[in-house]
Amino acid sequence: MSSGRVLYFSRLKALGCIAVVLLHTFYAAAAYAKDKDQLAAMNAVRNAMMWAVPCFVMVTGALLLDKNKELPYKKLFGKLILRMVISLIVFSVLFSCFDALLISKDFSLDTVTGGLKTALYGGGWKHMWYLYLMIALYLMMPAYRLVTKSAQPRDIVYLAAVYAVFLTLLPTAESLTGKDIAFYICAYSVYPLYLFLGYAMHNGMIKPGAVISGIMAAVGLGLVIGLTMWSTGKGNKTESLLGNYSFIVYALLSAGIFGLIQSAGNKPIKVLDLVAEELEKCSFGIYLLHMAVLKLVLVVWGFDPFAHGGAVTVLGISIAILIVSYAIVRLLKLIPYVNRII
Repeated sequence: MSSGRVLYFSRLKALGCIAVVLLHTFYAAAAYAKDKDQLAAMNAVRNAMMWAVPCFVMVTGALLLDKNKELPYKKLFGKLILRMVISLIVFSVLFSCFDALLISKDFSLDTVTGGLKTALYGGGWKHMWYLYLMIALYLMMPAYRLVTKSAQPRDIVYLAAVYAVFLTLLPTAESLTGKDIAFYICAYSVYPLYLFLGYAMHNGMIKPGAVISGIMAAVGLGLVIGLTMWSTGKGNKTESLLGNYSFIVYALLSAGIFGLIQSAGNKPIKVLDLVAEELEKCSFGIYLLHMAVLKLVLVVWGFDPFAHGGAVTVLGISIAILIVSYAIVRLLKLIPYVNRII
């Protein structure tokens, strides 16, 4: 275990990896729900895990926006962006082949070209959106770093506050009221907020502390679960908001969890940090591959968890998918060049 590691980053990424597997498994299992209560329970777990991607982005911001570290274009394009592009192309083709071989039973040359097209035009497996997000954030990183290099702490807090208002608060208000608000800010999505929020919290510009972070996380989690149970099946605006990372409640929940894990400090916890380090090393590969294992179980095999125990079985499937995905990624990392991608 490297002494230079920021342990709470490792713990956050490990927990986020677990949360993503839970999110997708419970979301996919909802297709087998027999009634509204089962559907609401599946959605509640799924939505309670929505902090994972924002926290991944917050860690990225804390690491890559550091004004004391260089980020040369060679590393940006030759390592970070290249990894995402190769992964996008390779796995788009592999997932297209998976569908053709195991679901449609119609494999041909068009399967490969179709996979290449989905990499360019979209339409592939839904979780691949994260790769497009990371490519976009990496491309903007030199501009974002100009801000952190010259800004004072109060400027970063100001920027995060403006992003929070215009990218979470106002969109939430618009969704709930059904009315467009004339004021806007020239930003494509909510994710720059999470980048700068992670940077600001890591560098002590925003310091909620353990108690406030715990309250934020608890309130956010309570609101997410309560709103999910109330809105499921109604097709209302709240149900739509719960699927959007710009929902202000998710910003509250994500910042709370980030701050809570951060507040534990950098003191090693031997077993915990060994597990966290392993999951962190494999987190990207697990993200890419766990959907194939999940699809194999629930779609190809057609396993109905609600005919075999319900929610407890879904949880068991989640754990099994995490373990199997980790094992596959760990083996793939033994292969030269492949280990650089996943």
